[in-house]
Amino acid sequence: MRLVAPKDLYFLSVIAFIKIVALSPSRRLRELAIGTLAAAAYRFSRTKRQRSEKNLSRAFAGTLNQEQKQRIIKGAFVRFWQEMCDWLPSHTASAAIQGAETHGVEQLRSALKREKGAILWESNGFGSRILAKRILHENGFSLHQIHGANDLGGFLHDVSGTTWLRERVIKHFFKQREKLFVTETIRLPHSNSLEFTRLLVTLLNRNAILCVSGDGKDGQKLIRVEFLAVPTPFASGMVSLARLSGAPILPMFCIQRSDGAITLTIADPIQMDRAAGRERALEKSLKEYASLLEAQVRRYPALYRNWHTLGEGVDDEAGSERD
Repeated sequence: MRLVAPKDLYFLSVIAFIKIVALSPSRRLRELAIGTLAAAAYRFSRTKRQRSEKNLSRAFAGTLNQEQKQRIIKGAFVRFWQEMCDWLPSHTASAAIQGAETHGVEQLRSALKREKGAILWESNGFGSRILAKRILHENGFSLHQIHGANDLGGFLHDVSGTTWLRERVIKHFFKQREKLFVTETIRLPHSNSLEFTRLLVTLLNRNAILCVSGDGKDGQKLIRVEFLAVPTPFASGMVSLARLSGAPILPMFCIQRSDGAITLTIADPIQMDRAAGRERALEKSLKEYASLLEAQVRRYPALYRNWHTLGEGVDDEAGSERD
């Protein structure tokens, strides 16, 4: 294992920025620091801007003008850095978490009364993932977080090229922060593992809450469904797990407004069509979630951080490149 790699310096600079912003005595200064960094990232990320503009034009059928698209993309850059800084909230941010408005939390309590556990579907690119889990922790819920094998505090990294510094310092920082509001962190395996499935079933049988990205791409079986005018792959593993265990899947969305106020919403359970064939049932459940997520993204497009990756793989034959 190498001691350090060039990208580790970037991760370390992100952690340093997070710590500095957390020391801010006011929300205004915090927003200024985040906005300044987001503006710089926007300026120097030409490929990301171009891909985002293209996907916005496609998703909104050309109804957005250039100014509107730029405003949305700039907002997405801001939302990304806000999400990073949520790992270490300031005193004002912590107060906003405690005073957050919640809707549908009774859905989760009702599910746990049936003692089959629950699967919370968050989005890996929309809204405030970290704040949502902090709010649930404040409300007494114990969460078991499932991450992809390549996840590193919201970044993706090459596991095969990991370094001592990344394992012992960078990953440790995010792991320690997550421990404050998550009971256990579980990593998805690279291969299909019956042992991993048994672990999740066991947790659900113990009435645990599993929190996982509903629009993640990590999984042995991906099904393409229409999302923002693009055939997009969604992992079907959690739907299969829900059918096997009887646990409901509850979509979860968390919005932080410009004034700092936070709203957490837990939607009705995703429908499980047990009368349909397995493949058809999986597709119907994923389509329902994709439709719910799309409605949220269309309502708050600047809170969607993945405009630049939307449709990745669909346009590769045309020579599209990643930033």
